[in-house]
Amino acid sequence: IEDIQTISGVINEINDVITTIATAVEEQSTATSEISQNVAPAAAGRGEVNENVAQSSIAIQDVSRDINQISEGSNEINDSSQNVNQSANDLSKLAEQLNSLVSRFKVA
Repeated sequence: IEDIQTISGVINEINDVITTIATAVEEQSTATSEISQNVAPAAAGRGEVNENVAQSSIAIQDVSRDINQISEGSNEINDSSQNVNQSANDLSKLAEQLNSLVSRFKVA
């Protein structure tokens, strides 16, 4: 009878260990499920961040292109201004020459 009681005690201990393991597995399963539910929104958020970065990159490229166009336009205006200035100087010299030639004539 003592042997049967000993075996019965061991079986009860095994049942307690199995119950503890089952409880731990259930808790782990619940935690895993919660983690899984949190991973999906995090992944979606990461996708949104990636999309925003891509859009920002495109906007930066557009701004950079616009700045280059403005710089080119500014250089063209500068070149044109120098040409106008040179033309004005040439015209001034011609006016002086014309004035000198006209001053030689006397009107009676």
